[in-house]
Amino acid sequence: MTEILKAHGSRNDIFVVPLSPADFPVDADLRKFVRTLCDRSGPLGGDGVYFYDDVPRAWFFNPDGSSAEFCGNGMRCLGRVVLDLRGTDRAMVQSGAMSYTVSEGPVTPEGVRQIRLEHPRVEFGSLGARITELDPALTFSAVSVPNPHLIAFPDRYAESALVAMGQIIASRRDLFPAGANLSVLLPVDPGEIFVRTYERGAGLTASCGSGMVAARAVYSRLGHVPQDKPVTIHNSGGVAEVTLHDWRPILQGNATYVYRADVGPSGRPSAVEYFEDEARAYDALERQNQQWLKSAGIDPAAD
Repeated sequence: MTEILKAHGSRNDIFVVPLSPADFPVDADLRKFVRTLCDRSGPLGGDGVYFYDDVPRAWFFNPDGSSAEFCGNGMRCLGRVVLDLRGTDRAMVQSGAMSYTVSEGPVTPEGVRQIRLEHPRVEFGSLGARITELDPALTFSAVSVPNPHLIAFPDRYAESALVAMGQIIASRRDLFPAGANLSVLLPVDPGEIFVRTYERGAGLTASCGSGMVAARAVYSRLGHVPQDKPVTIHNSGGVAEVTLHDWRPILQGNATYVYRADVGPSGRPSAVEYFEDEARAYDALERQNQQWLKSAGIDPAAD
């Protein structure tokens, strides 16, 4: 049996598992384990799995079993686990080829615990380029955080349009050999924006941490706000805050525990422990986000 922890950042639900890829006899077993945990038609279901060891080093896998350098919301969840295990308020975690600093953020008035995640410097590609295969009316900006992202500023949010463009990216390896995450950004005022992401290997999720960071970086690079201005980012699953310092993003948001369980090779859970107090606190916080979306005229499920 393996102990797993399910947590979420802005409803982007991630499994945190104290194993490394080397603990699986063959790579196929590892990827099957990931797909089984994340399968929403099965007993569990989630948006990805973060494995970690004692160093701590971390390895992230998407629901389809593919690997990624990093997951922003997942790293906040993993970061909280590392901080709790070490009894400290600051730590470094290596994910992929880079290291990330995680630290305690302020607890919200509702009692929601937050984690601050410091990223390496972002890398910009083309800004404001047209990709007619996706949408001839939009321009796209490319940024690596280090996951590859494309950012667009549509006049309004349409879920079906975002999904259609994300599916094109996933199917056109001739245009996007490494794939890409695709985010749309709607500025409501300079300090508050809406971001929604179609994730590589996961599809449409309630939120995407690296997508929020990538969108926020492009927002400043195109001259909308100074780097050091805190920007509140709303999405369908919650809210987070991002600032930049010399193009190094700091993402602050919730890291909420959902349940802890034991699972066997079949992925069926036992001895499930739910964190009900944390769920209630987050629900109270999320109601405010939903009210903001409604007042801004944004329906995350709208076509």
